[in-house]
Amino acid sequence: MPARAELGSRGPAWAPFSGSEAGQGLVELALALPVLLAVASAIIDGAWAFHQAGLVAAAAEAAQRAVAIEDTGAGHCAGAPPAAYAESAQTAARAAAPSLDAARLSIAIEYLEPACTGRMRTLAVSIRYPVAALTPWLAPLLGGRWLTGQAASAVEELPPPWWGQADQVRAQQAEIASQQAQIASLTSAYNQEAAQLAAQQAEIARLVSASSYYYGQWQAALRTTGAWPPGPIGADAIGDGAR
Repeated sequence: MPARAELGSRGPAWAPFSGSEAGQGLVELALALPVLLAVASAIIDGAWAFHQAGLVAAAAEAAQRAVAIEDTGAGHCAGAPPAAYAESAQTAARAAAPSLDAARLSIAIEYLEPACTGRMRTLAVSIRYPVAALTPWLAPLLGGRWLTGQAASAVEELPPPWWGQADQVRAQQAEIASQQAQIASLTSAYNQEAAQLAAQQAEIARLVSASSYYYGQWQAALRTTGAWPPGPIGADAIGDGAR
């Protein structure tokens, strides 16, 4: 019988739940709990799988970068990559994704072209990693699935003509630096000479101005005394001046 409230002078009185209603609540919980667990498991395992996919992609990029650096200028224009590249790729992948189990990483290194195109050849690194579920409910669904990350770039297999001339380049750079220092020293000396020349020119200009002034004064004095224009200055003039 359902619970009923009886109103009286003392307030409502609630009858206890019957056994059928309690059983109905347990049935509803039993039906809803698996759905809730499935949703929670999907969120947790989906986020974890997405995180692992990012780590696998980062590991592939780091491994490809390390192998490409080692392969640059190696001259591998035919055949497969050397087996020694696998260790370099493994080391770089572990450093880029330390939370992944290195023993479960599957790394493949290959060239995408059969031979060089000019001096270039594309080197690709692929990494496969099994998906690991955190919850037991989705483990059967995710079991046997793999996350894959791939990275590739063009590598200059054949060195250019100037390759390996670093010592010569450094010597030329040192010579250029020395010449630049000499040019700077000569420029400083030239600036000092130019400053001295400017000072001398200023002094000459001052002397010319003073000479012009005194020459003008001398001409004015001659006009005043009536001795203009002046005659030639010679022995006769000196003798007349003495008399």
